[in-house]
Amino acid sequence: MPLRPKSLQGRLLLGILVCLTATLALGGVVVYRVIDAHLREEFDTALKEKLRFYAITIKFISEDKPFQMKMGKAEFELMNTSAYPDYVEFWYWPREREIYRIPSLTNLKAHLPVVPLKPEEAVFTDFHFPGANTQVRMLSRIIYPPQDESNDPIAVRIAVAKPTHALIEALAEVRWFLIKTGILTTAALMLCAQVIVRRAARHVHALSHQIEAMPLVDSDERFALPGAPSELQPVVRRLNALMDRVGAAIDHERMFTSNAAHELRNPLAAIRSTVEVALSRTRKPEEYEETLEAVLESQAGMQRVVDHLLLLARLESGHQIHEFSLESVSLSKLLRTAWRPSFDRASDRGLKVSWQVEEPAHPLLIPSALVGIVLRNLFDNASSYTPEGGQIRISAAVSGGTATISVANTNPGLTGEDLEKSFSPFWRSDPNASGHRGNAGIGLALVRRIMDTMGGRAEATVEGDFLAYRLIFPAAADPELKAVSEKMV
Repeated sequence: MPLRPKSLQGRLLLGILVCLTATLALGGVVVYRVIDAHLREEFDTALKEKLRFYAITIKFISEDKPFQMKMGKAEFELMNTSAYPDYVEFWYWPREREIYRIPSLTNLKAHLPVVPLKPEEAVFTDFHFPGANTQVRMLSRIIYPPQDESNDPIAVRIAVAKPTHALIEALAEVRWFLIKTGILTTAALMLCAQVIVRRAARHVHALSHQIEAMPLVDSDERFALPGAPSELQPVVRRLNALMDRVGAAIDHERMFTSNAAHELRNPLAAIRSTVEVALSRTRKPEEYEETLEAVLESQAGMQRVVDHLLLLARLESGHQIHEFSLESVSLSKLLRTAWRPSFDRASDRGLKVSWQVEEPAHPLLIPSALVGIVLRNLFDNASSYTPEGGQIRISAAVSGGTATISVANTNPGLTGEDLEKSFSPFWRSDPNASGHRGNAGIGLALVRRIMDTMGGRAEATVEGDFLAYRLIFPAAADPELKAVSEKMV
């Protein structure tokens, strides 16, 4: 596996190093190409000037007279005694008969290569002498030297060549200079980058240390990065918001656990006291029967609380509506069945109940088990908290694949500020009340959670003297099973 730094700072420095190396390498190549082209152009220009010079040194030439130069041959040859002499040849053209060859070529026992030429055309050629590794660059051209007017013009091919040692050495020096400069520049820039990255990353390190040192238990400590760059501020805000949510969740869990224990402890205490009284002396069978009925009633209340807590936890853990089976049910029958457990209580308290149900043409396809729990909780809440002699109004209708069920009762004294709180687990308008009329305070919280799971909503409003809880959720007739299922999911 390729080596990769683990730290953010190391990865940034590695990325900067790669980018700098690539940039400097590319820049060095471009600069070298420019210098190379410039030096070679200068070299070619020098060859052109030398050819022009050698061309004008020819004084007179004809095929029946010896070759003459304006400069003496001794002087001519003295000019080419350096370490890198010029190689010069003159030939008749186009017959290619040698006129003159500079002694440096004679010593090498070599001729300059012949290349195809056209009049007034200059041609550059690169070659190596046989048995030598030295590269030579040659310029060839056809010239017409001055001569007597009586003679026909004679064309001469002149070739001037020069070893490229100096050019190659100069380019090698340029290469090494660019390489050394690139290395030193990269090192200097990496030092600067390290300082900059370290200063820029200090806030990240500080945040990392704060996260590592943050207590895992509930704490009022929060993250703070004064002077941090603007890119980190949203991270700090989100972390603090997350800490607030975690703290609120912990507080909620503690309160939930405390309230659940309290709600279960009361019926347990009642069962214990009832049994203790029954066992305090010998009693008639009828009295033991009454005791057992009281214990059974307390146990039923406890079972109801536990069932609601389990269902609420199941929904809170992310269970979806498609995990609950859809059933074809009659709306009015569903409402009547859910009302039955609250009928006796409402009758005993003298409550007046009115119904306004618009029965759809076809049965509804809904998760009837969940809807039944919601309705039973609403009816239980209304029959328990409506003042004695008050009214309960129940209405239901289905329109456009949406069911609306409203349960309104004489307001027991809730204000607009209490409506949203009433959906919180274990909330009561009277904090001193405990298990009022057998209620644990979980019902409305469960109602809202079930509605959210079904893709609906639960609302509470105060309408004059009435407190109304309204359910709005997807529901469709039997032929529309697929549509309602997709809507709920």
